[in-house]
Amino acid sequence: MSSERIIPTEPVPKPEDTLTQMSHPEFIAGWKALVGEPPAAMLEDRSKMIRVLVESTPIAPLEGVDEVVEGDQAIPVQSLRSSAKALS
Repeated sequence: MSSERIIPTEPVPKPEDTLTQMSHPEFIAGWKALVGEPPAAMLEDRSKMIRVLVESTPIAPLEGVDEVVEGDQAIPVQSLRSSAKALS
């Protein structure tokens, strides 16, 4: 196996964005399924709309969960709650 680096001679095509391929009615129906109502405003970039939605959604509480797995380490939820209270 050669360790020679291969440099493309043609531009690498951008991956297709599923959100831009969706029709307008499909996107609105999907948004309504997630949010419960159609979008109040349509941005030109649908990915930005999803990003704003995710960033504005509060994190769900960890009710009934005893531990959280991060990587290969299990962390007791109680220690996470104590850390969060100390930061606030």
